[in-house]
Amino acid sequence: MLVAAIALTANAGPCDKYIQNPWNICNASCGHCFNGGARSNGTKICTAGTATGYLCPPDAQGQGGDIAFACMDWTFGSSSMRRAEAAFKASSGEDVFFGVGTFGTSDDPQQGLGACYRLTAKGVSKDIIAQSLNTGSDVAGNQFDMQIGAGGAGIFNTCVGGDESMYDGGLPPWGCQYGGVDNKSACAGLPEYPRDAAAMKAAGDSLVTLCEYSWDQSVRLSGAGKPAGVCKYNPTLLDVSRVRCPDELAELTWFQRSDEPAGYATSAAHRVPGFPNADHECHTDAQPVGSSAYCLTRMMDCRKPSGAWRSNVKPELMVAGRRVVQTCAADGYTRYDVQCGCFDCNC
Repeated sequence: MLVAAIALTANAGPCDKYIQNPWNICNASCGHCFNGGARSNGTKICTAGTATGYLCPPDAQGQGGDIAFACMDWTFGSSSMRRAEAAFKASSGEDVFFGVGTFGTSDDPQQGLGACYRLTAKGVSKDIIAQSLNTGSDVAGNQFDMQIGAGGAGIFNTCVGGDESMYDGGLPPWGCQYGGVDNKSACAGLPEYPRDAAAMKAAGDSLVTLCEYSWDQSVRLSGAGKPAGVCKYNPTLLDVSRVRCPDELAELTWFQRSDEPAGYATSAAHRVPGFPNADHECHTDAQPVGSSAYCLTRMMDCRKPSGAWRSNVKPELMVAGRRVVQTCAADGYTRYDVQCGCFDCNC
């Protein structure tokens, strides 16, 4: 069964970052802010023309100022993810990996946004509980596209290649548009840190080690030497079921549904159609275009995810204060305050 309401509230933060005029709209309840009560301490305000908060733009758009990015510590195997996994194991007894990414489904009123799925993937030593933060026309309903180090940008790319990109340098070291680098040794050619490197260094992460960790844990496969070429091979998904989002994972995304299942175990009631899968192998190597059905695919585009936009979520399905994904500044770690989408809290 689905839980009617989650007994989890955000740490209500002050709205003073949004005060520009003395109209007293930014009161203790954050006035008319769509996401009032979201995490505020330790965050910064996005300033990009008139766009701020959850409206912080995903690219420069001629406005100048800040840009919203995906957070680097959402990446599979980051120090924050691994601490969260350990804390979850201590509290629940469940030994799993954590992840985030894209799971597109028409069976959910919000296309899966905010929902967590328990994934069993062939050749991966533990199940993965991963939260869907994004939607995409290139992601199928029986596929999970997980954020891993240099996993391929896909349609969009704000990681590298532009003046406002998170990382410096050119595209070639990042490998294929879909799939990224195709072997572990290629990870060494990546830039270690974003242009604004201090936060990633302080966290104890680097893009190189995150990339290598994904190979070590077999969440990506190489296409080298295969007939269809590189970057088209991925683990097969054997089972996918919607589960409750662990609090430890939601703490990283600050995004949570209010209609979650009661537990963390795979269940017949919440299995994704087509699973458990005993008949299909992942065949992203199929020609000419390939299919990502039954695949654990990979990505890393550094771009603000669709779950960070107010227009993509239904407030009645979300926990108050956790209605939109909390995005990051250009360093990939500093969180933006996303309580409002305008100054003076009238939004």
